[in-house]
Amino acid sequence: MMDYDQPTAALSRRTFLGTTSAALLGTAMGGLVSQSEAAQQHPKRGGVLQFGTRLDADGLDSNRHQQYHVSHPLAAMYTGLTDIDQKGNIVPGIAESWEPNKELTSWVFRLRKGVLFHHGREVDAEAVKLNILRIKDPAIGYSQARGALESIATVDAMDKYTVRFNLTTPDVTLPSNLMHYPINLQAPDNFDKASEHPIGTGPFKFVSWTRFNETKLVRFENYWETDAEGNNLPYLHEIIGKPKREDSVRLTALRTGQINLIENMAFADVERFQKEFSAQYNAWHMHHGGVFVVFNFRQGPFQDKTIRMAAAHAIDRQAIHHSVFYKHGVMLDQVYPPGNPWHLEGIRSLEYDPDKAKSLLKQAKAVGTAIELICFSNLAYNRESAQIVQEMWNSVGFKVNVKPLERVPLLEAQQKGDFHGMIQGNAYRFDPDGLFARNLHSKSEYAQSLSGWKNERYDALVEEAKRTLDQTKRKALYTEAWNLVNVELPHFHLHDLPMTSAAAKTVKGYQPCQVGPFTYSGGGIRTAYIEA
Repeated sequence: MMDYDQPTAALSRRTFLGTTSAALLGTAMGGLVSQSEAAQQHPKRGGVLQFGTRLDADGLDSNRHQQYHVSHPLAAMYTGLTDIDQKGNIVPGIAESWEPNKELTSWVFRLRKGVLFHHGREVDAEAVKLNILRIKDPAIGYSQARGALESIATVDAMDKYTVRFNLTTPDVTLPSNLMHYPINLQAPDNFDKASEHPIGTGPFKFVSWTRFNETKLVRFENYWETDAEGNNLPYLHEIIGKPKREDSVRLTALRTGQINLIENMAFADVERFQKEFSAQYNAWHMHHGGVFVVFNFRQGPFQDKTIRMAAAHAIDRQAIHHSVFYKHGVMLDQVYPPGNPWHLEGIRSLEYDPDKAKSLLKQAKAVGTAIELICFSNLAYNRESAQIVQEMWNSVGFKVNVKPLERVPLLEAQQKGDFHGMIQGNAYRFDPDGLFARNLHSKSEYAQSLSGWKNERYDALVEEAKRTLDQTKRKALYTEAWNLVNVELPHFHLHDLPMTSAAAKTVKGYQPCQVGPFTYSGGGIRTAYIEA
Protein backbone atom coordinates (compact mmCIF):
# COMPACT_ATOMS: atom_id res chain seq x y z
CA MET A 1 0.00 0.00 0.00
CA MET A 2 1.28 3.45 -0.91
CA ASP A 3 2.26 5.85 1.83
CA TYR A 4 0.84 9.26 0.99
CA ASP A 5 1.33 10.91 4.37
CA GLN A 6 3.49 13.73 3.04
CA PRO A 7 4.36 16.52 5.49
CA THR A 8 4.83 19.90 3.89
CA ALA A 9 6.80 23.00 4.69
CA ALA A 10 4.24 25.16 6.50
CA LEU A 11 4.20 28.56 4.87
CA SER A 12 4.04 31.19 7.55
CA ARG A 13 6.44 33.85 8.69
CA ARG A 14 6.69 32.05 12.05
CA THR A 15 7.71 28.87 10.25
CA PHE A 16 10.37 30.67 8.23
CA LEU A 17 11.87 31.97 11.47
CA GLY A 18 11.47 28.55 13.08
CA THR A 19 13.24 26.92 10.17
CA THR A 20 16.09 29.36 10.59
CA SER A 21 16.36 28.49 14.29
CA ALA A 22 16.29 24.78 13.53
CA ALA A 23 19.11 25.18 11.00
CA LEU A 24 21.27 27.01 13.54
CA LEU A 25 20.49 24.43 16.21
CA GLY A 26 21.39 21.66 13.79
CA THR A 27 24.95 22.97 13.57
CA ALA A 28 25.48 22.16 17.21
CA MET A 29 23.64 18.82 17.08
CA GLY A 30 25.60 17.27 14.23
CA GLY A 31 24.84 16.78 10.54
CA LEU A 32 25.39 20.48 9.78
CA VAL A 33 28.97 20.83 10.97
CA SER A 34 31.14 23.44 9.25
CA GLN A 35 33.96 22.19 7.02
CA SER A 36 36.64 23.30 9.47
CA GLU A 37 35.09 21.14 12.22
CA ALA A 38 34.23 18.07 10.15
CA ALA A 39 35.86 14.72 10.89
CA GLN A 40 37.27 12.32 8.32
CA GLN A 41 35.36 9.68 6.41
CA HIS A 42 33.74 6.85 8.37
CA PRO A 43 36.46 4.20 8.77
CA LYS A 44 34.21 1.21 8.02
CA ARG A 45 31.75 2.49 5.42
CA GLY A 46 32.42 2.87 1.72
CA GLY A 47 32.17 0.84 -1.46
CA VAL A 48 30.98 1.31 -5.03
CA LEU A 49 27.28 1.73 -5.82
CA GLN A 50 26.19 0.31 -9.18
CA PHE A 51 23.04 2.35 -9.89
CA GLY A 52 20.58 1.33 -12.60
CA THR A 53 18.15 4.01 -13.75
CA ARG A 54 15.33 4.32 -16.27
CA LEU A 55 16.46 7.71 -17.58
CA ASP A 56 19.59 9.76 -18.13
CA ALA A 57 20.38 13.46 -18.51
CA ASP A 58 20.41 15.16 -21.91
CA GLY A 59 23.67 16.95 -21.18
CA LEU A 60 26.23 17.80 -18.51
CA ASP A 61 25.66 21.52 -18.00
CA SER A 62 23.08 21.58 -15.22
CA ASN A 63 22.00 25.13 -16.01
CA ARG A 64 21.08 24.04 -19.54
CA HIS A 65 19.87 20.50 -18.86
CA GLN A 66 17.69 19.02 -16.15
CA GLN A 67 19.53 16.90 -13.58
CA TYR A 68 16.64 14.84 -12.30
CA HIS A 69 17.15 13.77 -8.68
CA VAL A 70 15.07 10.61 -9.15
CA SER A 71 16.54 9.07 -12.32
CA HIS A 72 19.72 10.90 -13.38
CA PRO A 73 22.88 9.70 -11.57
CA LEU A 74 24.52 13.05 -12.38
CA ALA A 75 22.15 14.72 -9.89
CA ALA A 76 24.40 13.39 -7.10
CA MET A 77 26.90 16.10 -8.12
CA TYR A 78 24.71 18.96 -7.02
CA THR A 79 23.11 20.70 -4.09
CA GLY A 80 21.10 23.93 -3.87
CA LEU A 81 20.44 26.73 -1.45
CA THR A 82 17.67 24.61 0.06
CA ASP A 83 17.33 20.86 0.33
CA ILE A 84 14.68 18.28 1.23
CA ASP A 85 14.44 15.72 4.01
CA GLN A 86 13.25 12.13 3.70
CA LYS A 87 9.58 13.19 3.86
CA GLY A 88 9.93 15.92 1.23
CA ASN A 89 10.02 18.93 3.57
CA ILE A 90 12.12 21.91 2.52
CA VAL A 91 15.15 22.17 4.84
CA PRO A 92 18.44 24.13 4.87
CA GLY A 93 21.07 23.26 2.29
CA ILE A 94 23.91 25.54 1.24
CA ALA A 95 21.80 28.29 2.81
CA GLU A 96 21.56 27.72 6.56
CA SER A 97 18.66 30.17 6.99
CA TRP A 98 16.33 32.48 5.06
CA GLU A 99 13.72 35.10 5.78
CA PRO A 100 11.31 37.25 3.72
CA ASN A 101 10.28 40.82 4.30
CA LYS A 102 6.72 41.44 5.47
CA GLU A 103 5.48 41.97 1.89
CA LEU A 104 7.12 38.77 0.57
CA THR A 105 8.80 40.84 -2.14
CA SER A 106 12.35 40.30 -0.89
CA TRP A 107 14.11 37.28 0.61
CA VAL A 108 17.47 37.17 2.38
CA PHE A 109 19.39 33.87 2.38
CA ARG A 110 22.41 33.37 4.63
CA LEU A 111 24.96 30.92 3.31
CA ARG A 112 26.75 28.23 5.26
CA LYS A 113 30.45 29.03 5.59
CA GLY A 114 33.01 26.58 4.28
CA VAL A 115 30.91 24.95 1.54
CA LEU A 116 33.19 24.21 -1.41
CA PHE A 117 32.82 23.60 -5.11
CA HIS A 118 34.51 20.41 -6.25
CA HIS A 119 37.65 22.29 -7.39
CA GLY A 120 38.11 23.94 -3.98
CA ARG A 121 36.60 27.39 -4.41
CA GLU A 122 34.22 28.42 -1.62
CA VAL A 123 30.56 28.93 -2.43
CA ASP A 124 29.86 32.61 -1.76
CA ALA A 125 27.10 35.11 -2.48
CA GLU A 126 28.63 36.21 -5.77
CA ALA A 127 28.75 32.61 -7.03
CA VAL A 128 25.07 32.20 -6.14
CA LYS A 129 24.20 35.42 -7.95
CA LEU A 130 26.10 34.39 -11.10
CA ASN A 131 24.35 31.00 -11.18
CA ILE A 132 20.90 32.58 -10.85
CA LEU A 133 21.59 35.13 -13.57
CA ARG A 134 22.92 32.44 -15.89
CA ILE A 135 19.89 30.21 -15.38
CA LYS A 136 17.54 33.16 -16.00
CA ASP A 137 19.22 33.83 -19.37
CA PRO A 138 16.78 32.49 -22.01
CA ALA A 139 19.75 31.50 -24.18
CA ILE A 140 21.05 29.19 -21.43
CA GLY A 141 18.59 28.14 -18.74
CA TYR A 142 16.10 25.39 -19.56
CA SER A 143 12.42 26.28 -19.24
CA GLN A 144 11.63 24.53 -15.94
CA ALA A 145 14.58 26.15 -14.18
CA ARG A 146 13.80 29.59 -15.61
CA GLY A 147 10.19 29.15 -14.53
CA ALA A 148 11.30 28.43 -10.96
CA LEU A 149 13.14 31.78 -10.92
CA GLU A 150 10.49 33.76 -12.76
CA SER A 151 9.63 36.03 -9.83
CA ILE A 152 13.25 37.07 -9.25
CA ALA A 153 13.98 40.54 -10.64
CA THR A 154 17.48 41.15 -9.26
CA VAL A 155 19.99 39.46 -6.97
CA ASP A 156 22.23 41.31 -4.50
CA ALA A 157 25.38 39.88 -2.94
CA MET A 158 25.05 41.83 0.33
CA ASP A 159 28.27 40.38 1.77
CA LYS A 160 30.29 37.22 1.23
CA TYR A 161 27.67 34.96 2.82
CA THR A 162 24.40 36.88 2.38
CA VAL A 163 22.24 36.94 -0.76
CA ARG A 164 19.10 39.00 -1.28
CA PHE A 165 16.53 38.15 -3.93
CA ASN A 166 14.38 41.08 -5.02
CA LEU A 167 11.12 39.91 -6.58
CA THR A 168 8.70 41.29 -9.13
CA THR A 169 5.73 40.09 -7.09
CA PRO A 170 5.12 38.65 -3.61
CA ASP A 171 6.19 35.02 -3.64
CA VAL A 172 5.83 32.53 -0.80
CA THR A 173 7.31 29.71 -2.89
CA LEU A 174 10.91 30.90 -3.30
CA PRO A 175 12.57 28.51 -0.78
CA SER A 176 11.15 25.44 -2.55
CA ASN A 177 12.12 26.86 -5.95
CA LEU A 178 15.75 27.25 -4.86
CA MET A 179 16.06 23.58 -3.94
CA HIS A 180 18.68 21.51 -5.81
CA TYR A 181 16.00 20.38 -8.25
CA PRO A 182 15.76 22.34 -10.43
CA ILE A 183 18.15 25.07 -9.15
CA ASN A 184 21.60 23.72 -8.37
CA LEU A 185 24.92 25.51 -8.24
CA GLN A 186 27.98 25.22 -10.46
CA ALA A 187 31.41 26.84 -10.17
CA PRO A 188 31.15 30.15 -12.11
CA ASP A 189 34.78 30.01 -13.23
CA ASN A 190 33.93 26.72 -14.97
CA PHE A 191 30.75 27.81 -16.78
CA ASP A 192 32.47 27.65 -20.17
CA LYS A 193 33.61 24.06 -19.52
CA ALA A 194 30.43 22.79 -17.85
CA SER A 195 29.31 20.91 -20.96
CA GLU A 196 32.46 18.75 -20.82
CA HIS A 197 33.43 18.63 -17.14
CA PRO A 198 30.91 20.15 -14.73
CA ILE A 199 31.92 21.27 -11.24
CA GLY A 200 29.19 21.21 -8.62
CA THR A 201 28.84 21.32 -4.84
CA GLY A 202 27.29 17.93 -4.11
CA PRO A 203 28.49 14.81 -2.32
CA PHE A 204 29.98 13.31 -5.50
CA LYS A 205 32.17 14.83 -8.20
CA PHE A 206 32.41 14.18 -11.92
CA VAL A 207 34.72 11.65 -13.57
CA SER A 208 33.07 10.70 -16.87
CA TRP A 209 29.72 10.36 -18.63
CA THR A 210 28.50 8.65 -21.78
CA ARG A 211 24.79 9.20 -22.27
CA PHE A 212 22.66 6.09 -21.68
CA ASN A 213 25.81 4.06 -21.15
CA GLU A 214 27.72 4.97 -18.01
CA THR A 215 28.18 7.74 -15.45
CA LYS A 216 31.19 7.72 -13.14
CA LEU A 217 31.24 9.86 -10.01
CA VAL A 218 33.63 9.73 -7.05
CA ARG A 219 33.24 10.83 -3.47
CA PHE A 220 33.86 14.55 -2.87
CA GLU A 221 36.29 14.43 0.01
CA ASN A 222 35.49 17.98 1.14
CA TYR A 223 31.70 17.78 1.13
CA TRP A 224 30.37 19.75 4.11
CA GLU A 225 27.62 17.46 5.42
CA THR A 226 28.30 14.95 8.22
CA ASP A 227 26.53 12.14 10.02
CA ALA A 228 25.34 12.33 13.61
CA GLU A 229 28.78 11.22 14.88
CA GLY A 230 30.59 13.88 12.88
CA ASN A 231 31.91 11.62 10.11
CA ASN A 232 32.08 13.23 6.70
CA LEU A 233 29.43 12.26 4.18
CA PRO A 234 29.09 10.61 1.76
CA TYR A 235 30.23 7.14 2.76
CA LEU A 236 30.42 5.63 -0.73
CA HIS A 237 33.72 5.85 -2.59
CA GLU A 238 32.13 5.84 -6.02
CA ILE A 239 28.84 5.76 -7.92
CA ILE A 240 28.67 4.09 -11.32
CA GLY A 241 25.42 4.96 -13.06
CA LYS A 242 24.19 2.40 -15.57
CA PRO A 243 21.01 3.67 -17.26
CA LYS A 244 18.85 0.91 -18.71
CA ARG A 245 15.72 2.07 -20.51
CA GLU A 246 13.83 -1.22 -20.43
CA ASP A 247 12.34 -2.19 -17.09
CA SER A 248 12.96 -5.90 -17.65
CA VAL A 249 16.63 -5.34 -18.50
CA ARG A 250 17.13 -3.17 -15.43
CA LEU A 251 15.46 -5.69 -13.10
CA THR A 252 17.48 -8.57 -14.57
CA ALA A 253 20.66 -6.59 -14.04
CA LEU A 254 19.73 -6.17 -10.37
CA ARG A 255 18.96 -9.85 -9.88
CA THR A 256 22.19 -10.98 -11.59
CA GLY A 257 24.38 -8.61 -9.58
CA GLN A 258 25.39 -6.27 -12.41
CA ILE A 259 23.86 -3.43 -10.41
CA ASN A 260 22.85 -3.20 -6.77
CA LEU A 261 20.26 -0.38 -6.80
CA ILE A 262 17.42 0.48 -9.19
CA GLU A 263 15.29 3.58 -8.87
CA ASN A 264 12.21 2.00 -10.45
CA MET A 265 10.69 -1.23 -11.73
CA ALA A 266 7.75 -2.14 -13.94
CA PHE A 267 4.38 -2.10 -12.17
CA ALA A 268 3.71 -5.62 -13.46
CA ASP A 269 6.79 -6.93 -11.63
CA VAL A 270 6.31 -5.38 -8.19
CA GLU A 271 4.05 -7.97 -6.52
CA ARG A 272 5.98 -11.00 -7.75
CA PHE A 273 9.35 -9.41 -6.91
CA GLN A 274 8.30 -8.80 -3.33
CA LYS A 275 6.92 -12.32 -2.88
CA GLU A 276 9.89 -14.14 -4.36
CA PHE A 277 12.92 -12.00 -3.59
CA SER A 278 12.28 -10.11 -0.36
CA ALA A 279 15.00 -12.12 1.40
CA GLN A 280 17.69 -10.73 -0.94
CA TYR A 281 16.38 -7.24 -1.70
CA ASN A 282 14.82 -4.27 0.02
CA ALA A 283 12.02 -2.42 -1.77
CA TRP A 284 10.46 0.99 -1.20
CA HIS A 285 7.11 2.28 -2.49
CA MET A 286 6.61 5.97 -3.20
CA HIS A 287 4.27 8.54 -4.66
CA HIS A 288 6.29 10.22 -7.36
CA GLY A 289 3.92 12.43 -9.38
CA GLY A 290 1.04 12.15 -11.81
CA VAL A 291 -0.05 11.30 -15.36
CA PHE A 292 -2.47 13.35 -17.44
CA VAL A 293 -3.78 14.07 -20.93
CA VAL A 294 -2.93 17.42 -22.52
CA PHE A 295 -5.42 18.87 -25.01
CA ASN A 296 -3.85 21.28 -27.50
CA PHE A 297 -5.61 24.67 -27.61
CA ARG A 298 -3.24 26.08 -30.25
CA GLN A 299 -4.37 24.02 -33.22
CA GLY A 300 -6.42 20.98 -34.16
CA PRO A 301 -9.79 19.50 -33.19
CA PHE A 302 -9.37 19.88 -29.41
CA GLN A 303 -9.78 23.63 -29.78
CA ASP A 304 -13.48 22.72 -29.70
CA LYS A 305 -14.63 22.32 -26.08
CA THR A 306 -17.37 19.86 -27.03
CA ILE A 307 -14.78 17.55 -28.59
CA ARG A 308 -12.57 17.86 -25.50
CA MET A 309 -15.54 16.92 -23.33
CA ALA A 310 -16.24 13.91 -25.52
CA ALA A 311 -12.63 12.78 -25.18
CA ALA A 312 -12.71 13.21 -21.37
CA HIS A 313 -15.98 11.29 -20.99
CA ALA A 314 -14.47 8.45 -23.04
CA ILE A 315 -11.62 7.87 -20.57
CA ASP A 316 -12.04 5.08 -18.02
CA ARG A 317 -9.50 5.76 -15.26
CA GLN A 318 -10.30 2.36 -13.74
CA ALA A 319 -9.04 0.62 -16.87
CA ILE A 320 -5.80 2.59 -16.72
CA HIS A 321 -5.46 1.76 -13.01
CA HIS A 322 -5.68 -1.96 -13.79
CA SER A 323 -4.00 -2.25 -17.19
CA VAL A 324 -1.14 0.23 -16.86
CA PHE A 325 -0.48 0.48 -13.12
CA TYR A 326 -1.57 -3.02 -12.02
CA LYS A 327 -3.61 -1.52 -9.18
CA HIS A 328 -0.64 0.32 -7.71
CA GLY A 329 -1.22 3.92 -6.67
CA VAL A 330 -4.55 5.70 -7.07
CA MET A 331 -6.71 7.23 -9.79
CA LEU A 332 -6.58 11.01 -9.76
CA ASP A 333 -8.73 13.91 -10.94
CA GLN A 334 -6.15 16.44 -9.65
CA VAL A 335 -2.42 16.73 -9.05
CA TYR A 336 -1.97 15.53 -5.43
CA PRO A 337 -3.29 12.20 -4.08
CA PRO A 338 -5.49 11.65 -1.02
CA GLY A 339 -3.56 12.00 2.22
CA ASN A 340 -1.27 14.69 0.85
CA PRO A 341 -1.59 18.11 2.55
CA TRP A 342 -2.25 19.67 -0.86
CA HIS A 343 -4.98 17.24 -1.92
CA LEU A 344 -8.08 19.34 -2.72
CA GLU A 345 -11.60 18.58 -1.55
CA GLY A 346 -14.65 19.58 -3.59
CA ILE A 347 -13.14 18.86 -6.99
CA ARG A 348 -15.61 18.21 -9.82
CA SER A 349 -14.39 16.13 -12.75
CA LEU A 350 -16.08 14.63 -15.79
CA GLU A 351 -16.93 10.97 -15.23
CA TYR A 352 -16.45 8.04 -17.57
CA ASP A 353 -19.55 7.94 -19.79
CA PRO A 354 -18.93 6.51 -23.28
CA ASP A 355 -22.53 7.09 -24.39
CA LYS A 356 -22.20 10.76 -23.46
CA ALA A 357 -18.93 10.88 -25.36
CA LYS A 358 -20.58 9.48 -28.51
CA SER A 359 -23.46 11.93 -28.18
CA LEU A 360 -21.10 14.90 -27.84
CA LEU A 361 -19.09 13.82 -30.89
CA LYS A 362 -22.29 13.63 -32.95
CA GLN A 363 -23.37 17.01 -31.60
CA ALA A 364 -20.06 18.49 -32.73
CA LYS A 365 -20.35 16.71 -36.11
CA ALA A 366 -16.94 15.24 -35.35
CA VAL A 367 -17.44 11.47 -35.62
CA GLY A 368 -14.35 10.03 -37.32
CA THR A 369 -12.13 12.97 -36.32
CA ALA A 370 -8.45 12.09 -36.70
CA ILE A 371 -6.38 12.62 -33.54
CA GLU A 372 -2.61 12.51 -33.24
CA LEU A 373 -1.67 11.52 -29.69
CA ILE A 374 2.01 11.87 -28.81
CA CYS A 375 3.83 10.31 -25.85
CA PHE A 376 7.34 9.79 -24.49
CA SER A 377 8.66 6.55 -25.97
CA ASN A 378 11.19 5.88 -23.18
CA LEU A 379 8.60 5.45 -20.42
CA ALA A 380 6.46 2.31 -20.47
CA TYR A 381 3.59 3.83 -18.46
CA ASN A 382 3.51 6.76 -20.89
CA ARG A 383 3.30 4.49 -23.95
CA GLU A 384 0.79 2.15 -22.33
CA SER A 385 -1.45 4.99 -21.15
CA ALA A 386 -1.43 6.34 -24.70
CA GLN A 387 -2.46 2.94 -26.07
CA ILE A 388 -5.33 2.60 -23.58
CA VAL A 389 -6.56 6.13 -24.33
CA GLN A 390 -6.30 5.37 -28.05
CA GLU A 391 -8.59 2.34 -27.64
CA MET A 392 -11.10 4.30 -25.56
CA TRP A 393 -11.22 7.21 -27.98
CA ASN A 394 -11.52 4.94 -31.00
CA SER A 395 -14.42 3.12 -29.34
CA VAL A 396 -16.53 6.32 -29.20
CA GLY A 397 -15.80 7.51 -32.75
CA PHE A 398 -12.35 9.12 -32.92
CA LYS A 399 -9.60 7.81 -35.19
CA VAL A 400 -6.46 8.00 -33.11
CA ASN A 401 -2.85 7.59 -34.16
CA VAL A 402 -0.37 7.19 -31.28
CA LYS A 403 3.04 8.66 -32.01
CA PRO A 404 5.75 7.70 -29.47
CA LEU A 405 8.69 10.14 -29.56
CA GLU A 406 12.16 10.28 -28.07
CA ARG A 407 12.82 13.16 -25.67
CA VAL A 408 14.24 15.72 -28.12
CA PRO A 409 11.57 15.22 -30.85
CA LEU A 410 8.91 15.27 -28.12
CA LEU A 411 10.16 18.63 -26.81
CA GLU A 412 10.25 19.98 -30.35
CA ALA A 413 6.67 18.86 -30.98
CA GLN A 414 5.59 20.53 -27.73
CA GLN A 415 7.29 23.81 -28.59
CA LYS A 416 5.77 23.88 -32.08
CA GLY A 417 2.35 22.70 -30.91
CA ASP A 418 2.65 19.89 -33.43
CA PHE A 419 0.17 17.48 -31.81
CA HIS A 420 -3.51 17.20 -30.90
CA GLY A 421 -3.27 15.34 -27.60
CA MET A 422 -0.35 14.30 -25.45
CA ILE A 423 0.21 11.92 -22.55
CA GLN A 424 2.27 13.87 -20.06
CA GLY A 425 3.58 13.32 -16.56
CA ASN A 426 4.76 15.47 -13.71
CA ALA A 427 7.23 14.75 -10.94
CA TYR A 428 6.31 15.61 -7.37
CA ARG A 429 6.39 19.34 -6.66
CA PHE A 430 7.39 20.41 -3.18
CA ASP A 431 5.21 23.51 -3.42
CA PRO A 432 1.94 23.36 -5.43
CA ASP A 433 2.80 26.53 -7.34
CA GLY A 434 5.27 24.37 -9.24
CA LEU A 435 2.28 22.60 -10.76
CA PHE A 436 -0.58 25.09 -10.73
CA ALA A 437 1.45 28.01 -12.08
CA ARG A 438 4.20 26.34 -14.06
CA ASN A 439 1.92 23.85 -15.83
CA LEU A 440 -1.10 26.06 -16.54
CA HIS A 441 -0.58 29.81 -15.97
CA SER A 442 -0.86 31.65 -19.29
CA LYS A 443 2.47 33.46 -18.78
CA SER A 444 4.38 30.26 -18.06
CA GLU A 445 6.58 29.30 -20.99
CA TYR A 446 6.28 25.64 -20.06
CA ALA A 447 2.46 25.83 -19.85
CA GLN A 448 2.32 27.34 -23.32
CA SER A 449 4.38 24.41 -24.64
CA LEU A 450 1.69 22.10 -23.26
CA SER A 451 -1.92 23.10 -23.90
CA GLY A 452 -1.50 26.80 -24.65
CA TRP A 453 -4.64 27.46 -22.58
CA LYS A 454 -5.24 30.99 -21.32
CA ASN A 455 -7.76 31.86 -18.63
CA GLU A 456 -7.66 35.18 -16.77
CA ARG A 457 -9.61 33.95 -13.76
CA TYR A 458 -7.34 30.93 -13.35
CA ASP A 459 -4.26 33.16 -13.59
CA ALA A 460 -5.63 35.54 -10.95
CA LEU A 461 -6.41 32.70 -8.52
CA VAL A 462 -2.96 31.15 -8.85
CA GLU A 463 -1.26 34.52 -8.50
CA GLU A 464 -3.24 35.20 -5.32
CA ALA A 465 -2.23 31.79 -3.93
CA LYS A 466 1.43 32.57 -4.59
CA ARG A 467 1.29 35.55 -2.26
CA THR A 468 -0.85 33.88 0.42
CA LEU A 469 0.83 32.51 3.55
CA ASP A 470 -2.11 30.65 5.03
CA GLN A 471 -2.29 27.09 3.64
CA THR A 472 -6.07 26.78 4.11
CA LYS A 473 -6.64 29.92 2.07
CA ARG A 474 -4.18 28.76 -0.57
CA LYS A 475 -6.02 25.44 -0.90
CA ALA A 476 -9.35 27.25 -1.34
CA LEU A 477 -7.83 29.31 -4.16
CA TYR A 478 -6.37 26.23 -5.82
CA THR A 479 -9.69 24.38 -5.50
CA GLU A 480 -11.51 27.10 -7.42
CA ALA A 481 -8.70 27.21 -9.97
CA TRP A 482 -8.69 23.44 -10.47
CA ASN A 483 -12.42 23.30 -11.00
CA LEU A 484 -11.87 25.72 -13.90
CA VAL A 485 -9.33 23.26 -15.31
CA ASN A 486 -11.84 20.43 -15.05
CA VAL A 487 -14.41 22.54 -16.91
CA GLU A 488 -12.17 23.97 -19.63
CA LEU A 489 -10.04 20.82 -19.96
CA PRO A 490 -6.57 21.97 -20.92
CA HIS A 491 -5.47 18.90 -18.94
CA PHE A 492 -7.34 15.82 -17.80
CA HIS A 493 -5.65 13.93 -14.97
CA LEU A 494 -5.65 10.14 -15.00
CA HIS A 495 -3.59 8.61 -12.21
CA ASP A 496 -0.89 9.22 -9.68
CA LEU A 497 2.60 8.01 -10.56
CA PRO A 498 3.72 5.42 -8.01
CA MET A 499 7.20 3.99 -8.09
CA THR A 500 9.04 1.10 -6.48
CA SER A 501 12.78 1.25 -5.89
CA ALA A 502 14.83 -1.79 -4.91
CA ALA A 503 18.34 -2.57 -3.71
CA ALA A 504 20.38 -5.61 -2.82
CA LYS A 505 20.58 -6.03 0.95
CA THR A 506 24.33 -5.46 0.72
CA VAL A 507 23.42 -1.79 0.16
CA LYS A 508 23.20 -0.43 3.70
CA GLY A 509 22.11 2.94 5.05
CA TYR A 510 19.98 3.73 2.00
CA GLN A 511 16.38 4.83 1.90
CA PRO A 512 14.95 7.03 -0.89
CA CYS A 513 12.96 10.15 -0.18
CA GLN A 514 9.30 9.09 0.03
CA VAL A 515 8.47 11.13 -3.08
CA GLY A 516 11.26 9.58 -5.15
CA PRO A 517 14.63 11.41 -5.00
CA PHE A 518 17.71 9.31 -4.25
CA THR A 519 19.60 12.23 -2.69
CA TYR A 520 18.44 14.40 0.20
CA SER A 521 19.66 15.99 3.43
CA GLY A 522 21.19 13.39 5.71
CA GLY A 523 20.08 10.42 3.66
CA GLY A 524 19.70 8.60 0.36
CA ILE A 525 22.98 8.00 -1.46
CA ARG A 526 24.69 10.38 0.97
CA THR A 527 24.44 7.79 3.77
CA ALA A 528 24.49 4.61 1.65
CA TYR A 529 27.40 2.19 1.81
CA ILE A 530 28.18 -1.33 0.60
CA GLU A 531 28.49 -4.09 3.16
CA ALA A 532 31.99 -5.50 3.08
